[in-house]
Amino acid sequence: MVGTAYRDEFYDTLSGSAEDIPLEENAWYIGQSLSQDSKSIADGASRYYGFSYFGRLAYNYNSKYIAYATLRREGTSKYQEKWGTFPAIGAGWVISEESFFKENIGFVNYFKLRAGWGKLGNDKIPSQAGANTTSPQFLAIDDQKVNGTVTTSTFGYLGWETVKGTNVGISTQLFNMRLGIEADYYVRDTENAAIPVSLLLQGGSVTRNVGVIRNSGFEVAANWRGTIGEDLKYTIGANVATLKNEVRDLFGQTYLNGGSAEFRQRSQVGEPLLSFYGYEIAGVYQNQAEIDADPIAVANGLVPGDLKFKDQDGSEVLDDDDKVFLGSYLPKLTYGGSLGLFYKKLEFSMSISGQGGNKILNRKRGEIKWTNDTNIDANYASNLWNGEGTSNKYPSAAGLRRGWNQEFSDLLLEDGSFFRIQNIQLAYNIDGKKWLGENMPNARIYFTAERPLTVFSYNGFNPEVSDGIDRQFYPVASVYTLGLNIKF
Repeated sequence: MVGTAYRDEFYDTLSGSAEDIPLEENAWYIGQSLSQDSKSIADGASRYYGFSYFGRLAYNYNSKYIAYATLRREGTSKYQEKWGTFPAIGAGWVISEESFFKENIGFVNYFKLRAGWGKLGNDKIPSQAGANTTSPQFLAIDDQKVNGTVTTSTFGYLGWETVKGTNVGISTQLFNMRLGIEADYYVRDTENAAIPVSLLLQGGSVTRNVGVIRNSGFEVAANWRGTIGEDLKYTIGANVATLKNEVRDLFGQTYLNGGSAEFRQRSQVGEPLLSFYGYEIAGVYQNQAEIDADPIAVANGLVPGDLKFKDQDGSEVLDDDDKVFLGSYLPKLTYGGSLGLFYKKLEFSMSISGQGGNKILNRKRGEIKWTNDTNIDANYASNLWNGEGTSNKYPSAAGLRRGWNQEFSDLLLEDGSFFRIQNIQLAYNIDGKKWLGENMPNARIYFTAERPLTVFSYNGFNPEVSDGIDRQFYPVASVYTLGLNIKF
């Protein structure tokens, strides 16, 4: 098989904003704003072209020996390195078709070993990310501060990010095809990852394709189907996956900071991408005697109710050397499951999902500390320190606004594990002809529940946070539906 593909994407944007607009609907125009300084109008446009050739070869001998190879040649208008070549190969051996297997292992109906290697391309990095044109400069001339910029044309030649993946696995069917199992081990390396690279003697950074990030793990899925008696049929499914994420190369840079000064994340070789990074809490100072015995507390003028940070290097001085990696937003384990029951015209189904081994940054609690303009949650409020022995986890209410207690630490990080019933459905199929007479339509009445139950320890509304930083101020709703489908 051979083919070609062409893409032409055009984006056109127009936006405007203003403040102090009259309440009357017929005055809802930017020009009606009573605040001249608040008016703004902006527009923009961009265009992107993509072109590719691709081909695939497949070989299958007697449904026993299988091999394939694919090749894509991709072109993009975004980058100076416009073209990328992305091959993939794979092979499989259906061992269950061999005579020695059939004669000795009767309960295995199908067993296949497989392996594959491939290379994919990503061109979603904006082309302008590779440019750095100006940097601010602040000088003193005759004791007078002078502000300015140095115009420097620095352009990093961006190209395709590439993902090289290798996997080995098995596919099997057992016990008269009632049990099916898929199991894989995979390693995926994102090479030429677009990361910021510091500019020597200039300041600032430019994006270049020089990073390497690895994801590896196991994926297993199983499904069992059977019958009980003549009328009851059922299916049970489960899946589990592990993930190890690791930064492998940063082009010689020690680390790259992400997030913000208040909510610091850091990428460093040997650690997961954008791991949380800060101080580790060792407790709360309970009384003045404890403070007087601690050189760090004395040097920083702390009072009872302030947080105690762990002195990692034992220097009796709290500084950047005491900051450590506090966990990753990426779950180490994800899982799911399903159940289906079918009895005559009655149907029942349920699906579950969950994850573990990750951290969530409770940003809402951080906003309370830094801006003091959001409501405090019940767990936080009821466990604030208010006297000796009352809390060894949270600072005092007065301490929330002290700069010492606003340092980023694992105080704001919580366990992101959860178990969720994702969906439940109960349905009954009505035979219109049988129950209502000739020429009557069939019908289906059903009840569904979306996310009726989530079990978690996180002090937020929803533990399913894609980037690990919870900015949600409203809970995710459970949805219950009663419906009727009629087929004419």
